[in-house]
Amino acid sequence: MKNNRLLIGQMAKLNHTTLATLRHYDKQGILSPVYVNPETGYRYYDVQQCLTFHIIHHHKALNMSLKEIKEVLERNDYDFLETLYKKKLDEVNHSLAEFEFRREELERIMKWSDRFCHRPPEGSIQVGYINSNQVYMEKAQRNYLLEDMGSVIYDLSNMEGRLLKKGFENGYPYNAFVTLRLDDVLRHDYRTDKLGMVIYGKNLGKAGVETLKSQTSAFVYFEDFGKLRAYVDKLLAYCRDHNYTPAGDMVCQIMGLLNINDFMKTTEVLRLQLPVNTGHGKENS
Repeated sequence: MKNNRLLIGQMAKLNHTTLATLRHYDKQGILSPVYVNPETGYRYYDVQQCLTFHIIHHHKALNMSLKEIKEVLERNDYDFLETLYKKKLDEVNHSLAEFEFRREELERIMKWSDRFCHRPPEGSIQVGYINSNQVYMEKAQRNYLLEDMGSVIYDLSNMEGRLLKKGFENGYPYNAFVTLRLDDVLRHDYRTDKLGMVIYGKNLGKAGVETLKSQTSAFVYFEDFGKLRAYVDKLLAYCRDHNYTPAGDMVCQIMGLLNINDFMKTTEVLRLQLPVNTGHGKENS
């Protein structure tokens, strides 16, 4: 190694890289040989350029482009460097928030999958505690009991579009529900009152999001939205038989549209819940 010079092959070997990488850096103007023999065409690097090579790769590891790295190497401007590094730090923080959202969403889906696969048998009425949810609701545009699940999905998709325009992200149109006012069903006036969806993650705190409070409820899982009216009557009869007092509006939540025996098909899986007072103390909060 005469005069601290390295042939391109030696430079590549010393820095654990390839000839193609060094030639690419030369072409981009960020790491060029200090000398090219005009007779042989041999390309020579100074050994101290190994430091430049490591600066380049360190900044690449920080997700900087070669264009940005070239500016770092060429400009003697600390303010520029501070602005560039702050920009990259903001990008990293944004990425961390994105990964945190994905982690939380995957955990939520895994919990949902466990509940979905181990739900009670269809038609089995139970009493239990339903956790609170953050939700977004709108007045139902039609009486879905007179139509079908297709109408619910159609209006949910339109609702999602309106939410996206309001700045919501990553809508949840299939973690959704319809409500029936208790006063209506007690008068046998069967109509849906509101259409809503459960809100998670970055959408929490957005305007219009409200809390659907936790409640002790009589609930039943069933398939086929067309059975909703029949299960409304069954829940009310169950409460009468057990001396439970209905204490709030009914919620029919879409628990899933997946056929667990054939993922290429859909199956409507719903949970109808009715808040109740069972006579055992404070039950809703």
